[in-house]
Amino acid sequence: MDINIQKMMTDSHFHILEMKRKGMDLKEVFKILKDNEAGIVLDAGVSLSNFEERLGWRNSYEDLYFAAGIHPNIPSSEWPDGFRETLKRQVSHPFVKAIGETGLDFFREYSNEEDQFTLLNLHYELSQESGKALIFHIRNAEDAMKKWIKQRDFKTRGVLHCFPGDFELAEIALEKGFYISYAGNVTFKNAGKIRESLNLVPLDRLLVETDAPYLSPHPKRGRENHPGLIGYTYEVIAEEKKVSIEELIQRVDMNLKSFLKLN
Repeated sequence: MDINIQKMMTDSHFHILEMKRKGMDLKEVFKILKDNEAGIVLDAGVSLSNFEERLGWRNSYEDLYFAAGIHPNIPSSEWPDGFRETLKRQVSHPFVKAIGETGLDFFREYSNEEDQFTLLNLHYELSQESGKALIFHIRNAEDAMKKWIKQRDFKTRGVLHCFPGDFELAEIALEKGFYISYAGNVTFKNAGKIRESLNLVPLDRLLVETDAPYLSPHPKRGRENHPGLIGYTYEVIAEEKKVSIEELIQRVDMNLKSFLKLN
């Protein structure tokens, strides 16, 4: 595997079982993280199935943590019986440090808006009850998400994962105490708006992710992504923020620990 990762680099959002489904060697992925003394990594939830299998990978990397959630693209016809209780039980697991990914996705028509809002509100309620942070997925739904966030109070932190570059959305999220997470698409040549949005985000609210196996950064775009490629994203963010890689690594490590309450 190609790699570009340094000591203490964190990855705030990837998908273990999606990497497995793409045929990636997960043992090699976690070996890369260990060999390069990487930092904390988070496996984001998309469904309630295979929860124990996900947890099992912590034996391969002790700084692996999890989020539990149902992705907004999953329609109600595929929600398992007792999904509310199952999700609540998964959220209570000690290695589950966040809830999601949840949010709104109007790009695809896998799930109708009513179902998406039902899930979004459920994740919000569990977050407020548990004190665990929320991970938001937003695609072609920025206006609806802005309205939803503004209408609510948050006892917990949130993060806009794979931030799409909407300046007003960033400002609303930052006012609520949220973090903004940038993925490999910030490195794309046509991503000027996303890179420009970095000027709005203070260093102490910034997270970095791969969203692996998706969104491989330039110059690996078009290939399967994995956490060992996250260095390309750090390099672009450091350049845009006019800070050293070392300072960015240290700051993002502190941010992710704060977001997940690992301090």
